[in-house]
Amino acid sequence: MKDKDFEQLPMDDRFLILLHKKIMDKTGSAKRRAKKYYMDQYRKTGVIPKPLLLAGQGIMEGRKCSGRRRVLTEKIQNRFIEMVKASSDPSDDRFVFITRHGRTIKNYHAWLEQEFERSISLSALRRFARQANLKVYLEKPDFEEKNDPSVCFKDEPVFDLIQMDGCRFRYFKIRSDDGVWAKPQVIEFFDTGSRNMLVLDAYFSESSLNSVDLFEKFLVSTPFPQKKIRLRPDNAKGFVNLKRPINELNIKFSLPGGFYLQPNFSRIHAPKDKAHLESSHRSIHHFEMRIIKHFEDRIVKTEPGYIYKKGKKGKITITYLDIDLATLRQSGLLEAYRRQHNEQKHYYSVNGKTSAWVPKEKFDDGLAQYEWITFSADDVRHFVKYGYDKINATVGAKGIITFKKQTYYVAVGAQHFSRHKSTKVYISDLGDKLFIFEHKENGILLGEALRREPYEKPVKKAGTEPNAVELISAFLQEKKMAVDRPRLIDIHLRGLTLDAAQTIYRQHRKRYIAYAIKLRQPETITGKALFNAFILDCERQLSNNPLAPYASCSENKVL
Repeated sequence: MKDKDFEQLPMDDRFLILLHKKIMDKTGSAKRRAKKYYMDQYRKTGVIPKPLLLAGQGIMEGRKCSGRRRVLTEKIQNRFIEMVKASSDPSDDRFVFITRHGRTIKNYHAWLEQEFERSISLSALRRFARQANLKVYLEKPDFEEKNDPSVCFKDEPVFDLIQMDGCRFRYFKIRSDDGVWAKPQVIEFFDTGSRNMLVLDAYFSESSLNSVDLFEKFLVSTPFPQKKIRLRPDNAKGFVNLKRPINELNIKFSLPGGFYLQPNFSRIHAPKDKAHLESSHRSIHHFEMRIIKHFEDRIVKTEPGYIYKKGKKGKITITYLDIDLATLRQSGLLEAYRRQHNEQKHYYSVNGKTSAWVPKEKFDDGLAQYEWITFSADDVRHFVKYGYDKINATVGAKGIITFKKQTYYVAVGAQHFSRHKSTKVYISDLGDKLFIFEHKENGILLGEALRREPYEKPVKKAGTEPNAVELISAFLQEKKMAVDRPRLIDIHLRGLTLDAAQTIYRQHRKRYIAYAIKLRQPETITGKALFNAFILDCERQLSNNPLAPYASCSENKVL
């Protein structure tokens, strides 16, 4: 609104507009109190208060709005700063040296009043000391103190302590799988002794699935020394789930005096437990600019955003890039950042002293002192099953789980459950089947259970290979059989394998075809009859070549 138009408005309207400008940035009780104060003043005097007139000119500072002079003149402020700085330096003759514990605002207040021969506000002096950042001089030690090694970062041998944490990008957003704008974040594994970044990847959250996915990449990314290795993830909910695959890994591969991966989670709200990794996050935020520059032709828009540093709110620009997570990964930028960090010299503080080294070189030299163990993709592929949410459940004595009013039958790992009483477990729900885990914090995968009838709704993608019962079921369905899952699970637990099922079908194929032609019934009835005939042939085959119940055949084996 132009000034001429504003002046032509009635006084009440001008008052309301100026009052809005004055309190629009306030919130809560402060806004209500200010509004009541100026409304009362306007009612009593009939004149627009001067602070509101100044607010209309853009002058919002309280003392300026009131028209009062500053409590501390510029001369007093400059002398105060000079006193504080000179009193902390023995070589500065502008003021007598004051020991650290004697540098109090009250003392400087007395000296200033004495020097200027006038009364000075102590509270205003305290406020100015904070505004001028004089704390560093007020608390400056009298003598240069040597670093105490007991409170410094201690040197760690290579591959003794691996830190894991995530860092969310600040300055750009990309499209998520749902098409929503979101800030991605990187999760990384970091060797404390050498500061070598072992693996790094981008996700949208620190979920259990994402942490397990990166854990698999970490295991196949490098050889592991034959010794105890502490793994220190952040105490986020998604990372805590890693205790389960770590336990299974140790059960399979740990030997006395050899490889052992020890969970050594950081404490809650204790960033110092992984300070080495936290400090490296600064360079990640600097690297964001290179990502934005690389995808400059995919910039959709920019918007203002906010970050908080040391409790202070700062305004930044957020760039929106029309890319997805796959495009970011395929660009090679994250790998370039990891390689750049590992192959360049950096300066680090260890035991109170600053040293420089190249992380990759120190890591390779340290690893060369040990015998190695390596993990293949086949060793860790099934770890994805640990990434789903865990729910309390019970496996009945007959190997049945009732969950969400549905019945599930244990198809893999039945040997792990009692046949005389129920067993408490954790389960992960994938709709058509359940993953079953030990009922403890680091419980390993025990088996799988299949729903009595195939699930009609879309089933969650497990990202894992189907178990033996699912493979046999798929094979029989291809042959137009109506599979009864409980009966198939029972015959499987008695020893039926996929190879045996295929052999039995080939042996009796002609008879099944003739039987189907002879029945001349609807497809559903024919499918059930063919499946019953197949089960009878399987039982006959197993009776001729019996296997012990719950035999540890390859299809049953979980661990």
